[in-house]
Amino acid sequence: MRDEEPEEETAEERRRRWIEREVAKAESKTVRCSKCGKEVEEFADRAGRILCMDCYMEEETAEGGGMPEIGGGAG
Repeated sequence: MRDEEPEEETAEERRRRWIEREVAKAESKTVRCSKCGKEVEEFADRAGRILCMDCYMEEETAEGGGMPEIGGGAG
C-alpha cells in the first residue's frame, strides 16, 4: 500500500485561505495601551508599541508631527 501524496492547493483554495486569515486578523480585538494602560479597540502601532489614539495624538503633537506649514515661495 502506497501513501497518496496530498493534492496541491488550487489558486482559489489559496485565495480563500488567505482571505479567512486576513478576516481573522481584522476582527475587533481589545488591546492595552503600552503608555497609559487603557484597554481599547482602536489603536496605533508606533515603533512596535501599541498606543491608544489619545496617547498617539499626544506623542504626535509633542514631536511636532502635525501638518507642515505651507511656506511662501520666492517673493
